[in-house]
Amino acid sequence: MINWQSFLLVALASIGFTTLVVSLFSFGMRLLTNSKHALLSAKKGKASAIRSEALNRFGAYGLFALCAFALIYGIYLIVPYFHI
Repeated sequence: MINWQSFLLVALASIGFTTLVVSLFSFGMRLLTNSKHALLSAKKGKASAIRSEALNRFGAYGLFALCAFALIYGIYLIVPYFHI
């Protein structure tokens, strides 16, 4: 007998977690692209462009780090060797 309530819970958690990780990576890529565009103005010496480039790059690397932690946590949950 299939426990449909548990099946639905696992399906929703999987879809939600996947959506979250993909969204984090997508926003990270967008911020990294923004930093590349701001880099052109920053090379001309504009202070606001330098600040914008640094913040966008910092935010992108932070989002990529969250994606990496999610990946490591997923591997931790799957591999039984780590639970010993």
